[in-house]
Amino acid sequence: MTLKPVWQPNKPSSDPMNPEPRPKHRHKRLRTVAMLPTLLTLGNLYCGFLAIYYCGREMHDLGAKVDAATVLTLKSQRLEAIAPSYLAVGVIMLIGAMICDSLDGRVARMTGAASKFGVQMDSLADVVSFGVAPGFMMVTLLRRELTEWAQVPLGFERFGQAAVLIGAVFACCTALRLARFNVEASLEEAAHYGFKGLPSPGAAAAVISLIFLHDHLDSVGGFDRLTSAITVFLPIGTLAVSLLMVSRVPYTHLVSLLLSRRPFGQLPLMLLGALLLLLYPQQVLVILAWAFVFSGPVRHALRLIAGRPAHPAVVPDSDSQSASSTPTSDRKAQ
Repeated sequence: MTLKPVWQPNKPSSDPMNPEPRPKHRHKRLRTVAMLPTLLTLGNLYCGFLAIYYCGREMHDLGAKVDAATVLTLKSQRLEAIAPSYLAVGVIMLIGAMICDSLDGRVARMTGAASKFGVQMDSLADVVSFGVAPGFMMVTLLRRELTEWAQVPLGFERFGQAAVLIGAVFACCTALRLARFNVEASLEEAAHYGFKGLPSPGAAAAVISLIFLHDHLDSVGGFDRLTSAITVFLPIGTLAVSLLMVSRVPYTHLVSLLLSRRPFGQLPLMLLGALLLLLYPQQVLVILAWAFVFSGPVRHALRLIAGRPAHPAVVPDSDSQSASSTPTSDRKAQ
């Protein structure tokens, strides 16, 4: 009697012409999603798309040689003082995207809706809102200003082409920053109290705050030298924050910092800051955004000088520790 060989799934077939059949892998299907966090993430993406749309409106008026002083961007004289150009409207859209971005992950963690879908969805939205949109807005502003100048800034003939390249580098660094975070970060709440590298919303805030201030000063008038200086500095600052995003410089999570227990004496200072933000939004946004950008390198340098670890472990307070014991979810604040 001849015994037939037993098929072994992990052993390759000896006959290359008749390979043994392999077992089929079952693919997981996504059946449910957390509704409120997902809607907030989609709101982030929607605001980023609107910002790009308003960049297109600005470029259209530039090509059609439309006088910006005769156009009401938001069809209201009162709102025109806040958003005097389509780029300023785009800045407001990105501020809305940042609000959605700061809420979706925290809402998901509070409801215990842990999900890899949320992680990937949030990163895709952030690439558009905090990578593509700010870079495109920077390029749009420079193209608009260069058409009005009689000479190129700094005597550099390819200043406009360099700005386009820097805008693309900014978008690419944002994607790299988010991909690295997805691979390295944990879904635990305690992992969201600090970051390695400048978070993409912080980099986007630094870029769009300069655009917001530039168009505000341009509408007021009498600040030609300052607006020209902002125009020249904008691509340089954009390149700097692009490199900080892919660096290992430690940064603090501002939302988690505000939600944690702080000394009582800091409360009046926060109220004063909120009042100044309402009275002088363009100026205060620039100060806050760039103060956050510089906070990482300054603290990093001070730690190196003091001989302390360059990347200290972030330990939340007791209230945060109890909160982190709850189920977690979508990754946040990229």
